[in-house]
Amino acid sequence: MKKTAILILMMVWIGLPGCSMQSMGGRDGVGVVFDGQPQIFDSTVVYMGMPVGQVQSTEYGNGVTRLLISLDGQYQDLKKNNMAAVVKNGQLHLHALSGYGIALPPAACIGGFLNTSSYRWFKFKHLINNVTMSADRRAQRLLLQSGLSG
Repeated sequence: MKKTAILILMMVWIGLPGCSMQSMGGRDGVGVVFDGQPQIFDSTVVYMGMPVGQVQSTEYGNGVTRLLISLDGQYQDLKKNNMAAVVKNGQLHLHALSGYGIALPPAACIGGFLNTSSYRWFKFKHLINNVTMSADRRAQRLLLQSGLSG
């Protein structure tokens, strides 16, 4: 029953023409959604060992946490649908799920993982399927579950 309700909600949400979501923070912001509350102690966002941005804000809703991160100018090309965020040692680390990705729309969110093991388990479960599509579906599901606008 619960799965049916979620499926219907998603179909209605996708099928509504002309709807636009409120942007998470303008052209420089990227939303990251987590299933639970991440333990982040350092606001630096890291990609391949290099600091690339900052965590700007945090929102909570229905067991889902959404962070807004801003990326430094030279790292704007990391705003793609093939990215995921993983919390490691109190910092947010960006990872590419696959080699290719398309640019995110302004209000889109990427999926976040509370720890490395949940990230690796997600990738393992989706070896056969397209991991980028699965991550995008997960992020959309968490955003719907959160009840947060945008």
